[in-house]
Amino acid sequence: MAMTVHEQVANVTRTMEAAIYAALESIDTYADTLTRLIAEQQASAEPNEKLIKRFNQFLARATSMTSVMEDQVITDLLFCLDRLFAVEMAERGEFI
Repeated sequence: MAMTVHEQVANVTRTMEAAIYAALESIDTYADTLTRLIAEQQASAEPNEKLIKRFNQFLARATSMTSVMEDQVITDLLFCLDRLFAVEMAERGEFI
């Protein structure tokens, strides 16, 4: 049996949701790694200031990416997830 329009949209929306949360986890892992590497450099007998500077730049970008994902992307995703019912109703010809 063929999937309904609602099922098709729901499936790809949930796939997108999983990918977005996986991306956030990946960014968190990246930031944690950079934070650890910065601490290791700062604790070493001869810290490599160039590495520390570069890692701090990367960390700032990771923080920016997380902010965009949480403030914009997640907000739009939640709209899409929350309104899946509207696709189902429209498919049945119901007006909302």
